[in-house]
Amino acid sequence: MKKLTNLLLTCMVMSATAKAQFGHLKDQNPGFIKAVETILSDFPYNYKHITGQLVEAHGDWHQYASTVTLPGADFCVVGLYHSELDTTASWQARMFHHEDFKKAKAAYKELYRQLNQCRLRMVDGSLYYLDGDYEEATEELDFVTSAFKIQTADERFREFHVELELLYTLDEWVINVNMVSKKKDNEVRPDWMTGK
Repeated sequence: MKKLTNLLLTCMVMSATAKAQFGHLKDQNPGFIKAVETILSDFPYNYKHITGQLVEAHGDWHQYASTVTLPGADFCVVGLYHSELDTTASWQARMFHHEDFKKAKAAYKELYRQLNQCRLRMVDGSLYYLDGDYEEATEELDFVTSAFKIQTADERFREFHVELELLYTLDEWVINVNMVSKKKDNEVRPDWMTGK
């Protein structure tokens, strides 16, 4: 009986040790991962398949409700330019807002971890994971951004990136997730000195 008790205690200790060692693999949020995959898949179509009702319009810039939302988001929108020069779309979710920096920093770090688990599944079944550069949040900085890219040969994703941003507004910390395609400023604006 003593041997059986010792064996059970050993198994319990080993189980607790394994949970502690591999805790970073826990808490995969399948709803979050699936929503991000759906949004990423619709990027090449300017988010056409996940664009809902018009929310706000300012000149050529319109915002629509996103029909796909991230779990825990306050809101999710698709932004679309309606101009001859720019027809790009972006996707944004406000994930957090609170006046306490420590809570904001913890939420920012957790969202980075979740985004780092996300992927894009191509039509041929191949998977491409988001590859991020973590920028540490400190209370002295009013704005930090961790950026993710998808390492794929698909040209449609060449300038695409996901931004996780933590910023301080007038009275609170806000965390947004942005999915955008952005050319370098010198590619979309001419150099006024040279005219090119």
